Amino acid sequence: MVISLCGTIAGADDWEEIVQFAHDRRDWLARFVDLSAGIPSHDTFGRVFAALDPMAFQKCLLAWVQRLHEVTQGQIIAIDGKVAREAMARAGDQGPLTLVSAWATANHVCLGQVAGEAGSNELSALPKLLELLDLNGAIVTLDAMGCQKDIVAQIVEKKGDYVIAVKGNQEKLQAAVQSTLEAAMEASTAMPTILRVEKKHGRQERRLYTVMPVPDNFAELAQWKGLRSLVIATREYVDAKGELHAGVRYYISSLPAEVKRIAAAVRGHWAIENSLHWILDVAFREDRNRAQADNAPANLGILRRSALSLIKNTQGLKGSVHCKRQQAAWNDATLEKILFGCQNRKT
Repeated sequence: MVISLCGTIAGADDWEEIVQFAHDRRDWLARFVDLSAGIPSHDTFGRVFAALDPMAFQKCLLAWVQRLHEVTQGQIIAIDGKVAREAMARAGDQGPLTLVSAWATANHVCLGQVAGEAGSNELSALPKLLELLDLNGAIVTLDAMGCQKDIVAQIVEKKGDYVIAVKGNQEKLQAAVQSTLEAAMEASTAMPTILRVEKKHGRQERRLYTVMPVPDNFAELAQWKGLRSLVIATREYVDAKGELHAGVRYYISSLPAEVKRIAAAVRGHWAIENSLHWILDVAFREDRNRAQADNAPANLGILRRSALSLIKNTQGLKGSVHCKRQQAAWNDATLEKILFGCQNRKT
């Protein structure tokens, strides 16, 4: 486990690379683990990680990461699925593997991960992941696939709040949210509204958020546990060709109609795509990894997410995540700083 985590931080992306890292850094590793029996082969690494129970493994590993890096009360927990296509490329009719992760957006810490059933989408893994998490005082954000009555109830029962996108998979809810907000706007009802303007990649984006308390006569009120607010978010931007693009999204929330808080949760949800999923593919080559034996893909996913949490929470390192992994490979002090949070650690 120690060799695998250290190797993953230092740029190793598969078992053979992890073993090569161990041979090259044997003297350094011997300061922390007993290597008197030698370095295990890449086949041994594969067999061990295929046999490990992913839930038990991540409870230990992620608990250690979270002790190193505090996760704050009232945090936004973005939950979303990511498909590891190459992991199942030779798995016949099973289809791609979906890994559903929970990401603390402010702290850049992965709080948990559950693999969906073979060939399924993220929905089958969501209840298991929510059961794993401490949601007390947290705000859970989900895309429209997670907009399910039992998921909402589970979040509330675990003393969390939610901000969830609403789309056509819940036709009655979508129609009720849309008609209620439109009626309030037509009646010029005063509703908390906030405009956010962002400039990035040479373009300007305008995001308008409007929230309203759920009226007592809302048609779907009894169906969605804890429901308190309805949200409409409008986005406009001009692309490189000068063309205007606009879109509208609807959300439901158990939070009171506090527009700043809800807007932060809506915007924060995309951190899991930009700060986790994209980096896993670009810096860790997760989508190209072919490990597929039993629990190996899920456990490798846990290693990568833990490594990324440690890297992102290390102060003083410059460059991209890929560059920081290279620094850890080149310099013992950098690797120790990522692992232990200090430049030099006495053993």
